[in-house]
Amino acid sequence: MKYNDYSNVTARGELGARCALLSSRLESPVYRPDVIFRIEQAGWPGDWEGRTILALTCQAQVTKREPSYLDEIVLGLKEHLNERGYLGPVYDGKLNEQQLSGHGWLLRGLCEYYLYRKYDYVLPLIDGIIRGLFLPAAGKYASYPVLPEQRDNGGDMSGNTLGFIGDWLISTDTGCAYIAMDGVVQAYSVLSGSLPDRDRDEKTNALIDEMTAEFVKIPFIEIKMQTHATLTGLRGLLRRYGQTGDEKLLKETERIFSLYEKHGMTATYANKNWFDRPEWTEPCAIIDSFMVASQLFALTGKVKYAELAQLILYNGVYHAQRGNGGFGCDTCATDGVLKAHCYEAYWCCTMRGGEGLAAVAAYSVTEDGVIINPVSVDTKVNGKSLKITSGYPFSDTVKIRYEGGGKLRLFVPSFTVGVKCEYISGIDENYVYIDAPDAEFTVKIKCKTWRDGTRVFDGPLLLAGEKPLKIKGGIKKNGGRYEANGQSLVNLCGTYLQSEAETLSKEYWVELI
Repeated sequence: MKYNDYSNVTARGELGARCALLSSRLESPVYRPDVIFRIEQAGWPGDWEGRTILALTCQAQVTKREPSYLDEIVLGLKEHLNERGYLGPVYDGKLNEQQLSGHGWLLRGLCEYYLYRKYDYVLPLIDGIIRGLFLPAAGKYASYPVLPEQRDNGGDMSGNTLGFIGDWLISTDTGCAYIAMDGVVQAYSVLSGSLPDRDRDEKTNALIDEMTAEFVKIPFIEIKMQTHATLTGLRGLLRRYGQTGDEKLLKETERIFSLYEKHGMTATYANKNWFDRPEWTEPCAIIDSFMVASQLFALTGKVKYAELAQLILYNGVYHAQRGNGGFGCDTCATDGVLKAHCYEAYWCCTMRGGEGLAAVAAYSVTEDGVIINPVSVDTKVNGKSLKITSGYPFSDTVKIRYEGGGKLRLFVPSFTVGVKCEYISGIDENYVYIDAPDAEFTVKIKCKTWRDGTRVFDGPLLLAGEKPLKIKGGIKKNGGRYEANGQSLVNLCGTYLQSEAETLSKEYWVELI
């Protein structure tokens, strides 16, 4: 299965409203050209700039609204580069992993911007970063410090450098050197296709092989690696798998993602910022986990990944969005109570939300007509227009209009109890097959309330209470409200429009006592 590109999908409905809020937030002063080149340069060169470019580029495509400052930011980048073609200080013979990490996002942003705009002047910017910063890193990833005694268990929400170990200036964001891998892999694809240079491309290819080989050896649990770095690294593995078809990369991604599920994921499908260190969540990683699960489903067809992607989206990603459109960090609910850790991580997570919400739209329907998560989108299936207007999972009604009609497949998760549609032509364990007419038609998807022993759900929606959950018997549902034993319940999706004061003061019990 293959998903549509961001440019071939438009977000509407609940998702479209969330994108609109985020897009507005991304035009606040801290994301404008006169600020982003100086606001965070010392600690994470390239990070603020790259995440902003990536977010605005992705949102421009799925909202079909031109960002106010995107082109100015990219045009202004060149005058801030050092003599070697990248941002920040030069470390002769040494590597700052935070600088590599930041430039991973800058490469991602510039690559997506080039693919969107097709402006030729962007290619030399990508080329300069690869030649100036990353090719000199060749041969050094084998010495990246991965022994437990080499890593510190400190760190705050924005990581900081700790000092040199060998050639590496390491960070409290353990493993962030591998955040860069996804950017380097995409840059290789863009440059080799649009600005080929045999020597550079061969060296970049060799560097990627080195990075991937060393990444899969990391003792993730033992060194308590940052889960965001791990999951972004996995996206790099999957992108490389798309280039090479090497099945080992796919198997390693599944293995490491399984470690994340066991040691890095919270009860609300968010993340622990480090493996087995449940101090706070980080929407950057929650979004990465949604993307990895969605991509693994497309590549393997294993339905567990499609179901997990929905659970991550509706409970982890959507809850982390705030009323101002940005994204903030929460507690890890290790005691069964979820509350805000900080209102907004505007220095990273808000920007990461730009690609995250775009991916929700793009990963909802495949190019050949598999509806995996029926959110409201306009997209293309087999070259024809498909329009979905959906209340799922908050209500049971989904309206579909497929230009010219044809065959569609609707994925049916285990947390639904039935699908009704006049045009069903067949069913199997995981899909309903629809012969769509050349007219708007309705699909009814009924979710079930269910328990996994400690948590209570309505379809993919995790239910929570503002006092300890003591639920016996059934749950009454009336619209978007829930009640059990006289206790009111909410789903975590519906909290994002609260004020800052409400967000910071609310507590939600998410596990039964």
